[in-house]
Amino acid sequence: MSPFKDHKVSVSELLSFIPEALLSHLSSTTKVDHYAKVLHGKKMFYLLLYAILDNDRLSQRSLEDTFNYSGFKAIFNLDPTETVRRSSLSDRLSSIDPAYFKEIFDYIYDRFSEQYTQSEREKYHLMRVDSTLVAEAATKLKEGIDQKNSKKLIKYSICFDGIFPADVQTFTSQIYSSEDNALPEAVFKQVQKEREQNTFQQNTFQQNTFQQNT
Repeated sequence: MSPFKDHKVSVSELLSFIPEALLSHLSSTTKVDHYAKVLHGKKMFYLLLYAILDNDRLSQRSLEDTFNYSGFKAIFNLDPTETVRRSSLSDRLSSIDPAYFKEIFDYIYDRFSEQYTQSEREKYHLMRVDSTLVAEAATKLKEGIDQKNSKKLIKYSICFDGIFPADVQTFTSQIYSSEDNALPEAVFKQVQKEREQNTFQQNTFQQNTFQQNT
């Protein structure tokens, strides 16, 4: 069962945090729809959001089924006659500019930070760190963890704070084939990042206090 299915949050509630005007604006500024005839950035965002909430595991087949599902089209006011194939989804996923999704994420994170106090956010602050290895043909990668079997690996280590991904690191050196090297580095980097943020917040608080007193 999908980990999101038991959550009492609907797609419409999630979308209320993300104005449609923002998606349209970002489509223009990031040029995510350049050369895209059907699978525009907004549709891809809606598709991924809905599929994550509705499926145990994402795949190109589940994305195809979701896009062609009449209920999905009804929620997002899409053309009910429009269909898409896995090959088209594969091509779009491999070429779409990730900056579009980054901008959406940054907007949501900023809204979350504005609406919850520091103490409220800290209730969810349990950092989780994990890695995954992605294999690709050696001829397609200039750098990677060599498996000596015509493939190279890239390791992604992600820090998750209970609400959002806090940091992502990419490892291509052979030494990081071991989690004993990759995970500690990801953890230490996140700890240093938090220390720098806390120092900045403390200095800002002291400066504001001084200005108010004077």
